[in-house]
Amino acid sequence: MTAIKGIVALLLVASPALAAADTIFKYQRPDGRIVYSDSTVKGAKRIGVLDLPAPPPAVPRQPRFSSELAVTRRADLAAADAEIREATLALRNAEERQKQGVEPLPGERLGMVGGNSRLSESYFSRQQDLATEVDMACARLNEAQRLRNEARE
Repeated sequence: MTAIKGIVALLLVASPALAAADTIFKYQRPDGRIVYSDSTVKGAKRIGVLDLPAPPPAVPRQPRFSSELAVTRRADLAAADAEIREATLALRNAEERQKQGVEPLPGERLGMVGGNSRLSESYFSRQQDLATEVDMACARLNEAQRLRNEARE
């Protein structure tokens, strides 16, 4: 084994001990081999001292979110979820009113000659209002879902 291979092997074996040491001593054995150690080596002559640099100070790990941010985010998500529940209920109610509003109310049918009838303009106006209410409830739900998704990011 060459001297360099021996040194590398010795350093690898001693690396856990070297990690804790501040100073490494370089010794030469009587047979000429060089040995590195953090303690004295019997029968060897010390020929050098290596001072290891101090390890960098441990940097405290910052949490991903501060507790204040987490509380704010949790509150935003809860508010968004509540708005989604309310918007969903409003949409269901509007759809139910639209479904029930299909039947003409008294006075929305106009009689015609021959016994037939036709629907009045007020019926179609009411149907348009019910459809607008459903559209607005659907838009409210979509906006609430968009806000919740933004709060999640």
